[in-house]
Amino acid sequence: MEELYDGLKAKHRLPAFEVLDREFEISTIDDESFLLRNIRCRIVEKIESAVNLFDDMLHPESGFASYREANVFSDSDRETIILLYKRLMYFNRLSKELYFDDSDELNARFINDFMKEWPELKRSVLSFVKRLKDSWQKDIPKKEVVGYLG
Repeated sequence: MEELYDGLKAKHRLPAFEVLDREFEISTIDDESFLLRNIRCRIVEKIESAVNLFDDMLHPESGFASYREANVFSDSDRETIILLYKRLMYFNRLSKELYFDDSDELNARFINDFMKEWPELKRSVLSFVKRLKDSWQKDIPKKEVVGYLG
């Protein structure tokens, strides 16, 4: 697979195989027939994971975890989350567009454009995830529990 990718990399000026593999585990892709499409899909799996996390934080629907985590962040934090969410959703929807209008050129552009933004997006997502994790080490105010229960 790496040899096939190297040919595509040269043609489309793509990131190094090792970088994409470390971030999105592309070496585990089974079908090499549509390699760039499959790499895009791997990227989108991680995008959707972050989007789902932020959906729960911005609009908790059910479950104690969603309710509690929605209260971890300030209004300013939520504004930052919304900006991050919008950027992730742009790439998510762009990928959906490519699902219907697919080519190696368009997939390569998606990969290149996303990878330019990925380091900052990843850093931001990770900082919010760490804050969520750390929130579970803290005591829950009684009014928060009572408010959830009704």
